[in-house]
Amino acid sequence: MDMVQSSGFLEISSSANRKIVWHYAKNINNVQIYSKFLQSLKPELIKILKNSIQKHAIKFNFKLEATYNRPNVLNTSENRAFKTTAIEMFHDSNIADIIERAYLKLLNEKDEYSGRGSGFTLESIDGLLLAVYKYSPMSGSSYIKLPVCIEWKRGTINPQNADQKCFMYAILARHVTGSTVCRIEGNNYKQHEDKYNFKDITFPTPLSDISKFERNNLNVSVNVYGIEKKFQPPKKYPTYEVYPLRVVEEEKTNHFDLLLITDGDNSHYVYISNFSRLIRSQKTRHNGRAVFCKRCFTNFDNQNLKFKMYGQTALDQHKLVCGMHKPILPDMPKEGDCIEFKLWKNTVRHPFVIYADFESLLVKTGESMGKNTTIIHKHEALSYGFLVKVSDNVPVELLEEYEIPTGPVLYRGDDDHKDVAKHFIEAIVGVSRKIENLMKTNIPLTMTKNQEKTHQACTECNLCKCSLAGGDKVMDHDHLTGK
Repeated sequence: MDMVQSSGFLEISSSANRKIVWHYAKNINNVQIYSKFLQSLKPELIKILKNSIQKHAIKFNFKLEATYNRPNVLNTSENRAFKTTAIEMFHDSNIADIIERAYLKLLNEKDEYSGRGSGFTLESIDGLLLAVYKYSPMSGSSYIKLPVCIEWKRGTINPQNADQKCFMYAILARHVTGSTVCRIEGNNYKQHEDKYNFKDITFPTPLSDISKFERNNLNVSVNVYGIEKKFQPPKKYPTYEVYPLRVVEEEKTNHFDLLLITDGDNSHYVYISNFSRLIRSQKTRHNGRAVFCKRCFTNFDNQNLKFKMYGQTALDQHKLVCGMHKPILPDMPKEGDCIEFKLWKNTVRHPFVIYADFESLLVKTGESMGKNTTIIHKHEALSYGFLVKVSDNVPVELLEEYEIPTGPVLYRGDDDHKDVAKHFIEAIVGVSRKIENLMKTNIPLTMTKNQEKTHQACTECNLCKCSLAGGDKVMDHDHLTGK
């Protein structure tokens, strides 16, 4: 990057046909604060990305380069790079928001590195590398025949379109009846086109355009699923598993489930007319009626259980929890695989623990909840107390400097007791922020000759007890004491 001698972004390289273009912004002004350096580049960054998405959809990623060293130790400078994954961007994307989220990922990665206790401190921020990729998102196009085992389940309608509008036909398939439902002929599909607004939808339709379709049509929601081909010996023939690609948080009144299948570079949308039929065989051998969660494919049958919810009632309760998470297809470990604990840093004791307790009044109430449940008492918080328990290793001077209480903190509410919970949250958050600021303390490492000798002679990690071979040994220390 030595050829960059001016501030701002400079295009430094590109691939054949300019499918990938690299830009670099060098820290000419030697800014030492990450956030300040990144924000100074934002206006020009918005301009570059805006020009790129005028031509086609893109993906981009950042690589933030910096140099770190150990204070007062010669020849310890090392290059560090903090990166983002490739981020999609389309013509209607909010560029500023996407950049801010990417910046946040970079800063979080930087903070994680700084908190590892390696003893390195920032020497200089070198620059920011921007890579812009031409992006061809997955989209549906012309007709593809379904695998026989999927077709036999009779849970789908596969419109046989000759153009690129398979998304539109998959939506309209719900309204087409008769034996020729899969054939687009005469007026069988065309007569239903005015039922939905397909304005601004591109054909073939990428997954990103489905949000436009939902905005154009009130009370419409769309889930999209893919299929994966799997070979499971000793079976002679492959099986196909359905998995979620796009699942809405809330199904609207007019909801659609679509299947997106691929064949090489070609993709095709299929209407799922019966979700249960489509995925039943991959999740259960139960013959009775069952309902499925469309996010994680958990199934609930209608067997009457005395102490457990079942059927649609169980599914509704399950959705309250599952709806907060990304759609998944559970992937069980293969035979012989082993799980190994790796987060050894989480085994180190934290220097602060807060113990809290409430005192409450039991207030009588006759509130009803459902047909068979009556609430007879309600807890009202009367007072609270908490104690910040501090490790003996934390210097008293730091506790006094950051005003962290070491004795019991008590609070009794007023007569109506309405402010107790709020007061507790405010107090705990206040103390937590003080602790957070204290934990940013980083007193340089000081080692006695005996400690250095012990460190050099050490042959295994004090946490995981693994052998320290291949030059993995580092000096770790308590940032609050320097020991």
